[in-house]
Amino acid sequence: MREVRRFVVALVLAAVAAGCAASRPREGPADGTQAAPSGAQPAPAGIKHGRTPPRTTAGVPGGGPPAPPPVSDAWRTATSVRIGLRTGAPELLLSGSTEWRLVRPDSSEVASEKGGVALRVARGTGGALEITRRGSPEPIARANGRDTLLLLAQDRGFSGWSGRWYRGSFRIFASADSGLTLVNEVGLESYLRGVLPEEIGTPPETDFEAVKAQAVAARSYTLSFLGRRAALGFDLWATVEDQVYGGTARENAQSNRAVLATRGELLLSDGAPIRALYSSACGGRTANVEDVWPWPWTPYLRSVRDADENEPTGYCSLSANYRWREEWGVDAFMEMLRKYAPPEGADASALDGNLLDAAVTSRSRSGRVSEVVVKTTEGKCVLRGDRVRWSIRRPGTQAILRSSFIKIGVLRAADGAPLKVVVTGGGNGHGIGMCQWGAMGMARAGISYREILRHYYKATRFAHL
Repeated sequence: MREVRRFVVALVLAAVAAGCAASRPREGPADGTQAAPSGAQPAPAGIKHGRTPPRTTAGVPGGGPPAPPPVSDAWRTATSVRIGLRTGAPELLLSGSTEWRLVRPDSSEVASEKGGVALRVARGTGGALEITRRGSPEPIARANGRDTLLLLAQDRGFSGWSGRWYRGSFRIFASADSGLTLVNEVGLESYLRGVLPEEIGTPPETDFEAVKAQAVAARSYTLSFLGRRAALGFDLWATVEDQVYGGTARENAQSNRAVLATRGELLLSDGAPIRALYSSACGGRTANVEDVWPWPWTPYLRSVRDADENEPTGYCSLSANYRWREEWGVDAFMEMLRKYAPPEGADASALDGNLLDAAVTSRSRSGRVSEVVVKTTEGKCVLRGDRVRWSIRRPGTQAILRSSFIKIGVLRAADGAPLKVVVTGGGNGHGIGMCQWGAMGMARAGISYREILRHYYKATRFAHL
């Protein structure tokens, strides 16, 4: 605990110093990620479990942290996965890169087309699936609304939707409420080829061991969460709600080599694949999972220092988000809290008053905030745990706070009146499991991918499918 306290103090001092520097990291896009420093590789996206992105593309808005799935042995024989691309779509414009067919599960053909030519699938009268050609209102074929249609491209061609190509086949069926669901059924290793570039980018070759570590972590994550979205008809979302998956759009030689070099390799705990959570940058120390989300104590998701034992600076100091600063005028801060804090359980009545103070009142064992109290003339507003990030949004955007590894304070005028609220912090993401920027720092220090994984995921062993 003394080490944690010293580390938190160091974080706060460094964060304040970084926030007062003349040059600040460039502000990233609205999803909360940060652009890389000039001359550096793109920042890894990282898993943002439990985050509600500005655009609602997956799951129930504001659904909170992910619940652990039931333990299953399905992973032992899994060779493919079903990835949800869209639910509730009023229509889908689909194609194949080679000659392709739409068939029913019994292989009877519904429609066919040449490579690159699209067909439109929509819900019609009585819920039937209607297939039309672009520009033509008359259906060329119909299928029962209870059918699942399969899009099969010949000669290992790709399946196409929304301007992207995907390996494997498509499954199209009626969504539970309305519209259509589109699922990509794809081989496990092919799926990972579309995940790695989206999650860790394409770093320099000095970081290749980190890309291999990402491959093993992503494979373990996938297998541990098989069936997680079964109620929707697939295994995982293709978004930040699970792992970002973009089909073939960003596949590249580096990530393909990493998948091949680690083919079938995964991490086990108690005889099952681990829920290998990871995030972009931990800020110098990762988090215990139960300190961030209401999960049970998990032996391999423990807080670890992200640095060499002889070095004060974390491996993830490569990240533009290693230290950062945000500030709001008092009126803007209170307006933001009134909008975003009540849905996270804060007392709305206290927010009707004028700001008096804002401070961290307790921290978890890994240094992240457990409780932030905002005092007003009407009472106290309490923000708790990782949901602080949803209550406090970055100035001028809907983007959630980069992490909960923070200090918050109020700058005051000479008479003590609040002028600004300042948050200084470290890292980007929930901070559980592997730190992607830290993994790249370790790779540059000559550390192998297996040692990287052992560092972040304690009490695990390697295995092969």
